[in-house]
Amino acid sequence: MNKQISVVLVDDHDLVREGTRQYLERSDCITVVGQANDGFAAQAVVLDHKPDVAIVDIKMPNQTGIELTEWIRTNSPQSRVIVLSAYDDDPYISAALAAGASGYLLKNTSPVQLIEAVKNVAQGGSALDPALTAKVMGLVAGGKKDSEDESALAEELSGRELEVLRLTAKGMTNKEIGYQLSISNRTVQGHLRKIFSKLDVNSRTEAVTKALSLNLMDI
Repeated sequence: MNKQISVVLVDDHDLVREGTRQYLERSDCITVVGQANDGFAAQAVVLDHKPDVAIVDIKMPNQTGIELTEWIRTNSPQSRVIVLSAYDDDPYISAALAAGASGYLLKNTSPVQLIEAVKNVAQGGSALDPALTAKVMGLVAGGKKDSEDESALAEELSGRELEVLRLTAKGMTNKEIGYQLSISNRTVQGHLRKIFSKLDVNSRTEAVTKALSLNLMDI
């Protein structure tokens, strides 16, 4: 028998949540264990259930889906996140991926695609709406158009800093990065400070977004 995949739904529209729940539970291996209508309520639900996958909207009361994604990846790192949004704007996509989302789907996705996305993400994979593939590739390819100064900036990152940056892009916490690279949490923090300085950014999200634009890593 297939292992049950536990899912938490976060959306401020009751009808959207209920429709999504009905779609997901058509699969005999997916169970919706909790729901929330805003980011703060979602935090409690996630902590209670520690779901395999959290499906979150972008625009919600109290906390955005991007902020919630970052919170989940820090406080329930075993939970993967799929953003289910009505927005296909580049900034939303970049920010969601940088925050640690494992998937980004549009709300007009089919039930079959949604179920497959949940299965893939629960197994450690990723899920991107087919309609967004060209946009994401465009974000990465944009690095080819950067100036020589920006290219020089990218070359200043050490091999270890690039490793930390790539793991950050996967949504790993400092502790997870340290474990993966066999270094201390303090060392990870030091590498991130240097990365922020060299890329002239102030946060993990900005660092990953800029690294994507400089073509330093793959999605």
